[in-house]
Amino acid sequence: MSTNRAVERKTLRGMVWAYTSYVGGRMLTLVATAILARLLSPHDFGLVALAILFMTLLETLSDLGVTQALVIVKDTDEEETAETAFVWALVLGFVLTVVTASLGPVGAAFFHQHALVWILPALGCRFLLRAISATHYALAQKRIDFRSRTAGEISDVVVRGITSISLAIAGFGAWSLVIGYLAGSVALTVVLWIMVPWRPKLKPKREHLSQMLRFGGILTAVDISAAVFSNADYTFIGRVLGATELGLYTLAFRLPELLIGNMSVVAGRVLFPAFAAIERASLSRAFQRSFKYTLMFALPIAAGLAILAHPFIVAIFSDKWERSVPVMQLLTVYALGTTIGIPAGTVYKSTGRAGILLALSIPRTCLAIAAIAIFVDHGIVAVSACLAVVTAVFAAFSLLLATRLLSVTARELWSASWPALMATAAMAAVLVPIERTIDSPWPALVAGGAAGAVVYMSTLWVFARDSLIRLRDTAFPRFAPPGTRETDLVA
Repeated sequence: MSTNRAVERKTLRGMVWAYTSYVGGRMLTLVATAILARLLSPHDFGLVALAILFMTLLETLSDLGVTQALVIVKDTDEEETAETAFVWALVLGFVLTVVTASLGPVGAAFFHQHALVWILPALGCRFLLRAISATHYALAQKRIDFRSRTAGEISDVVVRGITSISLAIAGFGAWSLVIGYLAGSVALTVVLWIMVPWRPKLKPKREHLSQMLRFGGILTAVDISAAVFSNADYTFIGRVLGATELGLYTLAFRLPELLIGNMSVVAGRVLFPAFAAIERASLSRAFQRSFKYTLMFALPIAAGLAILAHPFIVAIFSDKWERSVPVMQLLTVYALGTTIGIPAGTVYKSTGRAGILLALSIPRTCLAIAAIAIFVDHGIVAVSACLAVVTAVFAAFSLLLATRLLSVTARELWSASWPALMATAAMAAVLVPIERTIDSPWPALVAGGAAGAVVYMSTLWVFARDSLIRLRDTAFPRFAPPGTRETDLVA
């Protein structure tokens, strides 16, 4: 049990540190986006979003899951396996760069945007740049070293933002975003090579590759299905409604993605190696704990964004993006469903049942595509509603399967959920009147944010004081009272 406690302490510290740092990086992205939203047009954002749509679909093939497989290999095999992963990622990165370049005319013809002929080949260079550091990224995850990963990601954000803003001011339009992406990828690669102490010797072994592909193949299939699901809306909007509507929709995604969706990224990256290291008998307890803390973070942010959507959009991005407000409100449901489903999905991967993820992902993707195809003519609000409903239904179903797999009772799940639910309800009761009575965006945003945070944390302190104290003492052990630093997290 001492090993499990050590893993859980390290995991929770990693979760808190990684998310806090990650949000710091995302907030820098938000600042850059707010500036760019005032310098560029919705059409510029939509044009780059169309190019990134192709990139996102191809990124699922970036290494066919080999670097994810590296996370679960034994420490004794880490060096040789990393060699194989590096060479494999490099080869695929080069291939995908060439493929993306060849898709330029295809994308331009499909979306009726000639600029994609040149934008796609330029963005395709990101595959090769990212491949150079993909193994370092995976090794940092395996070692639960999120300081290195976050440093690389923040460097990406800062360099990308500065480059994009500078070029937008100079009048480069959509190309300011493209060049910014490339500059950020270079920064990410350089920082990871500096901070992760591993250097390739270019000595891959075929037997390692076959083993990693067997594991990574299923995850790649899941990733492909997830990419199709998460980009079906972009594809239909870009094709049917045009680049300007896609620009409005893309910006509506920004805040839910930055503050909620990225939590799912962090949670998945931290929990995967942690769950893989925990004894099977303790996995049920670890799942309940991770679900509880994920909900405590994600639920109030989702509720706050949904209620304060109008002041958020108008204050941060300007009133020319006002039509994005109802879209953002619905997409908070999508982001929340994605996030609370992460502990369950990680259980499937860490227990060797990644096939369950694929079995859930395929019907979810088919249903989303069918719904969006039917309702896309009704506009971007209808598309976001389709995505929100499908995500919520399948997140609930995935959670139900995980509780049955781990023999978690409904009472145990409710015990993990109700403090966050009650505190969020109390916060919403304060935010709604503030949003309705204060007309000016910035005062409403500041007053609502401050009041909501105070009410939520105060209510949570009443209902879940022990959990908050445990979270503080585990994440920041130097501030824990004497004699409590080795407290069993799952007790």
